[in-house]
Amino acid sequence: MPLRRHQCRSVVYRGGKNDMSLFAELKRRNVFRVGIAYGITAWLLMQVGDIVFEAIGAPAWVMQSLLVMLAAGFFVALFFAWAFELTPEGIKREQEVDRSHSITHQTGRKLNSVILVLMAVAIGYLLYDKFSTPPGPAPAGPVAAPAPSEAIDAAAQAVPAVDRQSIAVLPFENRSRLEEDEFFVAGVHDDLLTNLARIGALKVISRTSVNRYKDTQKSIPEIAAELGVATVMEGAVQRSGNTVRINVQLIDAGTDEHLWAEIFDRELTAENLFNIQSEISERIANALEATLSPQEQQRINDLPTESLAAYNAYLRGRQLMARRTSTDLEQAAREFERAVDLDPGFALAWVGVAETANLLPGYSAADPVELVRRQEEATRRALALNDQLGEAHLSLAEVHEYHDRWEEAEAAYRKAIELSPSYATAYQWYADFIVRWVRRAEESLALTRKAVELDPLSSILQLEIAEKLLLLGRFEEAEVQLERLLDMDPGFAPAFSMMGALKESTGRFDEQTEWLRKGQALDPGRIIAYMPLAGAALNLGDEERFRAVRAEVSALDDQHWMNGMLDVFENVYRANYPAALEAVRWVDAKLGRQPSFQVTFGFAQLIAGNFADARSAFELGEPRFFDRGAWPAALDQHNGLGCIFAYIMARTGDAQLGSDLLEATIAYMEDDLPTYLEHTDRFGYANCYAIRGDLERAIEAFETRVAHRHFDGWWFNMRFPWFEPLRGTPRFEAALRSIEDETARQRQRLQRAEAAPGP
Repeated sequence: MPLRRHQCRSVVYRGGKNDMSLFAELKRRNVFRVGIAYGITAWLLMQVGDIVFEAIGAPAWVMQSLLVMLAAGFFVALFFAWAFELTPEGIKREQEVDRSHSITHQTGRKLNSVILVLMAVAIGYLLYDKFSTPPGPAPAGPVAAPAPSEAIDAAAQAVPAVDRQSIAVLPFENRSRLEEDEFFVAGVHDDLLTNLARIGALKVISRTSVNRYKDTQKSIPEIAAELGVATVMEGAVQRSGNTVRINVQLIDAGTDEHLWAEIFDRELTAENLFNIQSEISERIANALEATLSPQEQQRINDLPTESLAAYNAYLRGRQLMARRTSTDLEQAAREFERAVDLDPGFALAWVGVAETANLLPGYSAADPVELVRRQEEATRRALALNDQLGEAHLSLAEVHEYHDRWEEAEAAYRKAIELSPSYATAYQWYADFIVRWVRRAEESLALTRKAVELDPLSSILQLEIAEKLLLLGRFEEAEVQLERLLDMDPGFAPAFSMMGALKESTGRFDEQTEWLRKGQALDPGRIIAYMPLAGAALNLGDEERFRAVRAEVSALDDQHWMNGMLDVFENVYRANYPAALEAVRWVDAKLGRQPSFQVTFGFAQLIAGNFADARSAFELGEPRFFDRGAWPAALDQHNGLGCIFAYIMARTGDAQLGSDLLEATIAYMEDDLPTYLEHTDRFGYANCYAIRGDLERAIEAFETRVAHRHFDGWWFNMRFPWFEPLRGTPRFEAALRSIEDETARQRQRLQRAEAAPGP
């Protein structure tokens, strides 16, 4: 019985040269061509699927399912290419086709053409993906972040090479497109940043800077270069009914390639939201090879609240507080109060209550004594619930600082940084604390630059750099810094106030007034900004202008403590000392007899000639000057007070103690102070020499101060009794006349500028 063809072929495939025959048969049946064509087609389908599924927000399992199906289909395609053949009559099993009538060679040529077309499409896609710019219209508003040369202080740019373990989390996209979800999406983003800031091995850019890239057209490498990070995360949030979808992707800024991506589809509960944030934090840490300590692991896995309503109120409060206007801060305080009402065990919400209470005195007419009480109470509640919150320790530091508990305050600041090492605000406030000590002024600037490194596009931190430069006496650098900040953020009201302070330090009170008015127009409810405006009016000798400012403050809140301070200024200016003392008593009661305010009380008593009462107030306000062993620390913090306290001591029965303190203060100011600061002639050398009785040096120091235009508060200084022996001396009177002539010119120029018609 003869063998059939397929039986003969099956025998041929065994052993020796038959392997080459197998290869030839695979080639003849177009198995290789089908495999190549299928592979290219599958790859193209995956690229299209990635784009489409991302656009419609499909969950991750959809893409994964497509990949599995395409992989399985590859083997199915190879099997069909081997077992079946395309003939003019249709598809037949290969065993049923006569070799003499096979058209596999024609099918092979067609497959070659298909493969060439598919390869051309694939190559075209690769070239487009690599070299094209993402399409789409430019954003409608000024949303692109400024270049570093415009936004970041030059010294802050001089940071080490980019740390591999550094990340910027860009603002999340609101996929629901509903305006009411904007607070929620921004809050989820903010909370993730807070969580990441607790990981010591990571450098995490703060929210203020990354928020400038919302809707930006800049590429990931550009953004990373400007923020000084190695990785960038993008994400989107979609809230729909009782579900939430959060998709994130971590990108290597150097290669612009994805390190990982994930889509989280969960029921919308507070627990699920916090779990997602914890998972993302851990994935980022793993991707960047950042080791988590057990304490850090516990902190990022913490469940702050189980109440979704409380969490939503907290998120709204965080976003409102970040805007730093009087109206938004007051609304933020209400949101935080609502959050703790809904969940009294929500520690982070109590921190929000404390933080708004701390900020409100500078932005509103709220009672500062009540706010301090509220801040302290909220801080204690937060720490009792969770003592591992860096934000809570930061608020505790502010409470200690208010009560002049310096050691406790510094310990709390350091604890806040330990618990949240990427929390820029902790460095900022710690820098503001230690700047009280002159010898630590440069350290304060360095801490502020550290905060800028974590939040390089923050207007507040850029302002803090200018403030530290101003204190250090580096006026030109401070002015350049402020000009750069105003170019970056022309609507930032505090920058106008700081420019006003710079003008005051260099005796340009007319320009100071103009800058202060510009800032006031941007945020008229910020009541604290009226104080320097009133001071500028008295420096100009313009009582009418001063009364107008006083009326504005009274219209905002006639019971605010600043009304009393303005009464103090006005009555000292008019030499009505009993009325000035009455006003000081009123302010003292409003502030709750704050220790540091007692020094102001002492000044009022001194000018009024009540030396015993002045001493009592000074002993309450700064007792270290009455203890020889504490003089170095007290002088480092209040160098100008040493001579004044010495004057009071000499007139209240402690002549030797006063004499020794006077000489110690002069030695500090002559030998130590110039090593810490520039332009030290702006300080009270004339006071010290006049109190010592060295009138020649007192006049010389006063002349130098006037020549360098450091004559802010000149009218107040002239009320001190130790200047009486200088009255009538030609040089002293000539220096006074030069101030009066200069301020008169400035007053007239300002009046002309204000009377001129607008543009």
